[in-house]
Amino acid sequence: MSTKKIILIIVAVLIVLIALSFWTGRQMSKFSPANAGMTPISAGSWLHLNPKAYVPEYSEIMPINWFGMKEMNSMQGLVAKIRAAKNDKRIEGILIEPMGVQISYASLNELELAIQGFKTSGKPVVAFGDMMGQGDYMLASFADQVYMDPSASAGLLLTGSSANVTFYKELFDKIGVKMHVIQAGEFKGAGEPYSQTSLSEGTRANIAEALSDRFNLLVDGIAKRRNITTDDVLAVYNNRDDLFISAKQALQMKLIDKADSRQALMDQYAIGKDKLVSFSSYTERPELGKNNLVAVIYLEGNIMPGYGSMSQSVISHEKVRRIVKSIEDDPAVKAVVVRVNSPGGSALESEYIYRELKHLSDKVPMVISMGGTAASGGYYISCAGQYIYADPGTLTGSIGVIMMLPELTGLSRKVGLRSQTIKYGKFAGALNPMEAYSPELIASLKRNSQGTYDEFKARVMTARNISPDKINSIAEGRVYSAEDAMAIDLVDEIGSLDTAIAKAAELAKLSDYRTGIFPIKKSIFEFLKDSDFMNMQIKNLLKYRHLNLEELTDALPDMIETNSWLYLMPIKVD
Repeated sequence: MSTKKIILIIVAVLIVLIALSFWTGRQMSKFSPANAGMTPISAGSWLHLNPKAYVPEYSEIMPINWFGMKEMNSMQGLVAKIRAAKNDKRIEGILIEPMGVQISYASLNELELAIQGFKTSGKPVVAFGDMMGQGDYMLASFADQVYMDPSASAGLLLTGSSANVTFYKELFDKIGVKMHVIQAGEFKGAGEPYSQTSLSEGTRANIAEALSDRFNLLVDGIAKRRNITTDDVLAVYNNRDDLFISAKQALQMKLIDKADSRQALMDQYAIGKDKLVSFSSYTERPELGKNNLVAVIYLEGNIMPGYGSMSQSVISHEKVRRIVKSIEDDPAVKAVVVRVNSPGGSALESEYIYRELKHLSDKVPMVISMGGTAASGGYYISCAGQYIYADPGTLTGSIGVIMMLPELTGLSRKVGLRSQTIKYGKFAGALNPMEAYSPELIASLKRNSQGTYDEFKARVMTARNISPDKINSIAEGRVYSAEDAMAIDLVDEIGSLDTAIAKAAELAKLSDYRTGIFPIKKSIFEFLKDSDFMNMQIKNLLKYRHLNLEELTDALPDMIETNSWLYLMPIKVD
């Protein structure tokens, strides 16, 4: 099939989707949560908490029941439904049955608090697992009773905390690619995988300290919930012989309560198959009757411009601008909580988002609630708030700036490709990766990086009332745990999202209020219409359909974030 035909097909699909979105918008009111009644549920039912794979903090996509589309699991949705079920007389208890869950420590903390609240109703919470990873077990450990299948094929995998780094320098050397890393901040190690063969000692030590804090939090949590000592938990992680822990071993280690089948659990608690209610089928009642509104804004993902304006995994200025406008247009909003879960990204986009949030915080009280990660650009935008809470499992800080600039002169020589630039102007053609970058360019970028870094530090000093003498000792790209961040005044307190909401209400002097969630959920058709996803695909198809080495020089800056200043956390921590 020719490229022209492919493009025509894509355009046709796009037109159909846009048309459907308009029709859907007219129909959605009939199926919206506000108009949907409670799902018919019989007495004696159990809420089935069965999350799979990645669980974001918030889902912006509205389920379409008449298409058979189920609601995406999210921390916010699960917490809301657990709280609704607490006082729902039809709900007898909760069965937790996770499968390959990937969820941040901060989201786990919010779920634990919701389950603890549910337990105060006197209703049981039980859990079952067969092949459980660490995220699965953490969620299961919130239950009163944990069952595990006794089969030899079942197993519990507790691994601890780690951060893996893949280094590309030797590969780049072999193929003739040189990555210039320009950074401000001694520990801003995001470029080290491209310019070194191992982490610098400073970066390694800083990440190791953050990991140690994370591991201690993990161990302490299991010990507390299972009523065993931290030494017992440490022995599980450090002294066991086998990778997988069998049900028998888990029972001996007091990690579970019973080594028995799922059917045995169902029989023990008299849970009939027709009595399990999925979270996607259960509808919580919306808050009504209170005029004052505390807006909760979920900002999750990398900070990027443009096409990510409506993407769930991206925080862009355009997305934030739309949210801020909708809040400003609502006179009921008296306070705002911004839930930040981001490792950062574009420096310029972070500045634009900061300005947007600061504009809003100048009008109404704004409290920041940090999720699993609020580092670099994630911390930058957090500086717009008047008060900052970190979750116990938050990683934050990473105040620094970096740019990566690929040079392909070695690669071009290997394949017999030459480049020659005729120019007028000192920096004309300066960023051509096919030619060696001039010392003047590198020196200029280093000066520019310092200016961008100084702007970051200035935002922090103003927001946190930190002196110029102190800022350099806590910046330099260092990553901090929640406790360490509070000790150096980067955050005000350690607390949950609910704590942040209560604080926002306090600052606004509200005694009677409800919460409103932003961004407002959209149908899948509206989501596609408002995004630039399809346009981006068409553009890429046209640009890269016949990619060769010469065209690679144009494509490379789009494939990895290069040639722009980044406020980006250096290492992903699991």
